[in-house]
Amino acid sequence: MAHGYAGLSMQQVCRVAGVSNGSLYHHFPSRADLAARLLATGMRACQLGVLGVLAGEKRAETGVREVVRSQLAWVEEHAELAQVLFSDLPDEVLLAAEPTFSQDNRRYVEEIGAWLRRHATNGELLERPFGVAHALWLGSSQEFARHWLRGRSRLTPTAAADELADGAWHALSAP
Repeated sequence: MAHGYAGLSMQQVCRVAGVSNGSLYHHFPSRADLAARLLATGMRACQLGVLGVLAGEKRAETGVREVVRSQLAWVEEHAELAQVLFSDLPDEVLLAAEPTFSQDNRRYVEEIGAWLRRHATNGELLERPFGVAHALWLGSSQEFARHWLRGRSRLTPTAAADELADGAWHALSAP
């Protein structure tokens, strides 16, 4: 999907992947189904990366900063897949991804929400609704990644990671 969803053709995918039309259409009846699989695969990888960083007991500051660095390193290492995650996809793709999305997102929100609450309870983080805390934590990194993926920044995600991690920590930490 180097040219985005609008430029995705099933014939091109067959050619690049070296598979027949029948094989491709057997697994992915439409280009929306193919894009949905890429989206779900990428989102799952990002979410598992965050959960992996936070596995075990970490101080809140360490976890917040390491998650930002990890996510930006993932974007840089998987730029093509990251473009899928950070692009505006049509509703047909989002609907095709929904069953997988719902299950993965529910688990992610539960586990990350519990981590945030635990650290808010012990006074390391400010207590905030999950959506607000998550946006303050990773929103700036995601926006930076979008700019970099579109060629609007010469600074790489990993080069910006420390400053973005500082910002995330300052936005989430208790005074």
